[in-house]
Amino acid sequence: MRSKVNIKIGGEFEINPESLKGFLDFKPDASSFLFSSGRSALQAILKFTKNKPSFIYLPYYICSSVVSACKNEGYKIIFYELDDNFLFPINDIANIKKNSALLTVNYFGFVNDNPLIKRIKRQRPDITIISDQVQSFWTYKDTLADFAFTSLRKHFAIPDGALVHSNRKDWKPEKQIKENGFYWAKLLASFLKNEKVDDNIYLKFFEEGERLLDEERSITKGSGYAQFLLSVAELNLIKEQRLRNTKKVYELGNKIGLDFVFQYAENIVPLVVPILVKNRDEVRKKLFNKNIFLPVHWPLEAFNSISARTREITNSELSLVIDQRYSEEEMNYQIRNLS
Repeated sequence: MRSKVNIKIGGEFEINPESLKGFLDFKPDASSFLFSSGRSALQAILKFTKNKPSFIYLPYYICSSVVSACKNEGYKIIFYELDDNFLFPINDIANIKKNSALLTVNYFGFVNDNPLIKRIKRQRPDITIISDQVQSFWTYKDTLADFAFTSLRKHFAIPDGALVHSNRKDWKPEKQIKENGFYWAKLLASFLKNEKVDDNIYLKFFEEGERLLDEERSITKGSGYAQFLLSVAELNLIKEQRLRNTKKVYELGNKIGLDFVFQYAENIVPLVVPILVKNRDEVRKKLFNKNIFLPVHWPLEAFNSISARTREITNSELSLVIDQRYSEEEMNYQIRNLS
């Protein structure tokens, strides 16, 4: 067993170069296709479904990259306030402009939007519903929405890649698009992290990858490396480890009175487990000193700072890490340092 002082939790995935054995002989399935990122997948959906004028309804509580993707495709954005279940408030359905798009979000992997989608489809079939499943790889194909998309690099040791699921028979994504220009920096950073070089070295490449990703305005495809790594990923084992870690986090967290945003459910495979913490930034800084690097979802932005509900969440939300890199030992270490 590793010494507790050597435990490090959080941050981007590392990639062992050994995992790329067989890449040179790899021939992807002709029917498979990866977009480069969640935002690129969303742009492809928006481009395909675009009406004039083009309106899209987004929750205030959303990642800024989603807002950027909508603007890149020329959509006029109208924000909405979430209800208590982190869903679009169905009583506001009459206020949506005809033939608009509506984005719902499976927050952290805990939110089932299918009952809501069923009601919207019944009342307003003119609305194109897009389900943002970036935080739930495991459910994106189960959606009743017209489209759903998910991101690979959020869940796996894969440098790029995103998938789209459509319930519309006319969905034909444009596949003759250029490969993204950011994967190489993410891949190199992941190799260097695996080699345990100084943090400031590999972090520079992760930051460069994020910069290149942020600069991309066009729709791009995933790399061959992403296709290969997805094809060899042990998805069932990864899912089982995430489920074990999630259960353990709730067990331990309930004992010390953590304020979980969502109740535990056995069938949920989340991206992370969100909690609400007073003096969040101070707590997070103390955890950094214990080599526990917990993300927040998401920093407050100019577009959503007027939303009281969003301010409340973003100023106190902290995401517990439960991914497949870690075992019960790390879950104990993480929770113990929150008590």
